[in-house]
Amino acid sequence: MKKISYLITLLTFGSIQCQENNFIPEGQIALDRTTYFEFVQKKRPKTQLFLPDGKELPLKKLDSLNKTIHDQPFTTIFYADTLQNKASLVLKYLSKEDVKLRNDKFRQQQKDFEKNRRKLIGSTLTELSLTDIEGKTYTLEDLKGKAIFLNFWFTQCKPCIEEMPDLNTLKEKYKNQNVVFFAVTYNEKKLIQDFLKRTSLELTIIPNDRKTIDQFHIAFYPTNILIDTEGKVLFINELMGGNGLKDIKKLLNKMFPD
Repeated sequence: MKKISYLITLLTFGSIQCQENNFIPEGQIALDRTTYFEFVQKKRPKTQLFLPDGKELPLKKLDSLNKTIHDQPFTTIFYADTLQNKASLVLKYLSKEDVKLRNDKFRQQQKDFEKNRRKLIGSTLTELSLTDIEGKTYTLEDLKGKAIFLNFWFTQCKPCIEEMPDLNTLKEKYKNQNVVFFAVTYNEKKLIQDFLKRTSLELTIIPNDRKTIDQFHIAFYPTNILIDTEGKVLFINELMGGNGLKDIKKLLNKMFPD
């Protein structure tokens, strides 16, 4: 089930551009998925759901539509009016050509991910700078001699949230060892603070950090990376191989035997 959730997150992370729909309420503009969900989490707008022909449905039916909408694949287009605090979700049917383009793009992203993963494993970091949610900065020099665990996540990532109890357990197990645990996200501080009211994440949280995300070429979430005490990248989880925490635990046990 976790693999399925992970795949769904990967396939739905981006939105597909489409022509304007004349039934969209005036004042609402198309947003990318990330911007839309950040807006929704911050403002909790009144939201409408539309089928491709403009028919409006109750929002609560969204989760069941995959099984009932003519067995035809679709994607979601996101609209919002930030001034009026309103939003719309519009379903768009995918043609065979759309599906092929989406699948081709995903396969290329898989190849790029694996190529980057192979390149990073075994390399030695020369630079790292992380600023946590309280404003404290950690540089590679500050972390010298420590093992570094990096978790890349975002607040709307279901498999990211599902693994958080395991991340908390991992940190607790090694709390007295020379290892630091960071959770890196592109989400802004206020959004994360609201998220933490509902969900426990005990790692040191690094908000609004696209710099580090770009540094490691992170394209899929969650991604977990382990760096040894010499700054060498030991492990990055495989794309469809789970979160890799069992392998990371084994590596930490070797570095810090009981």
